[in-house]
Amino acid sequence: MNNKSNFHNIIKEICTEEGIKFSLLSKDWIIMLEKDKKTKFIAGYKFDLNSHGIGEVLDDKYALYEVLKSKNIKVIEHNILFSPSNNFQYALNCNKYETVYNFFEMHNKSIVLKSNLGACGNDVYKINNKDEIESILNDLFKRHHSISYCPFYDIKNEYRVIILNNKIQLIYKKDKPLVIGDGKSTIRELLITFNEKFFEDKLRDEEFNKVLKEKEIFEYSWKFNLSQGAKASLLSDYELKGKIINLAEQASNAIGLNFGSIDIIETENKELLIMEINSGIMMENIEHFIPNGKNVVKSVYKDAVKELFM
Repeated sequence: MNNKSNFHNIIKEICTEEGIKFSLLSKDWIIMLEKDKKTKFIAGYKFDLNSHGIGEVLDDKYALYEVLKSKNIKVIEHNILFSPSNNFQYALNCNKYETVYNFFEMHNKSIVLKSNLGACGNDVYKINNKDEIESILNDLFKRHHSISYCPFYDIKNEYRVIILNNKIQLIYKKDKPLVIGDGKSTIRELLITFNEKFFEDKLRDEEFNKVLKEKEIFEYSWKFNLSQGAKASLLSDYELKGKIINLAEQASNAIGLNFGSIDIIETENKELLIMEINSGIMMENIEHFIPNGKNVVKSVYKDAVKELFM
């Protein structure tokens, strides 16, 4: 069963328990919920709990950076680039590749290019070679109206905080798909041990047959996306947890977030920064990583559905 079907089933189950009429519309993209003469919607994974304006800000990496920066919230830097063919007033001084070349030189020749409106780690590129910039930008602009570029942050850990009406619903750590050799196991065996559900049918290339030397490191991806092989775990460091909650609550209160997930990075020098805030809450990928995962996920979604009809 795919994630979307699983999500629909969870919401339908909640609706049955709460006496809410459940309807799938628009090729299953829209869930319409009806109770007590009220009609509410879930579009994709976005619940009808935030204003449309806030939703637009959250979906736009550069806009969110500007908003949080103006509120003195610690956030990773994002800049925006439009296509050189875009000559509208809003794009002036932000439509030249030269800007990115200069930024690359100013930031230790290590930056990240990504779709400004992207999600799930798709169309995100780590750049360490200036010669790659033009071709990647050209490729991105075939699919996207705007590009975001930022320094490459040396991320030690990444965390996600799910918050509903200023109440923390769930916090978990995301571990990128990185394995360390034991001198006996192949890369394939180590990655399957790391995250069996994701890797069990994805490692057909010969490179994964290599046996790693003891303490040799293999990084499948530098990203922390659960949809690309990372795994989740609950956070046990209470002091760190408190700091993460504090930053998440600062950001949530500053922008008036009602329901969302806040991604926070911890750099190698232990600085905590907001990376992004998502209005779409997709949790099925964590079910098998945390104790009683299905019920935890259902509980968060149930609180959100009930909130729709408050």
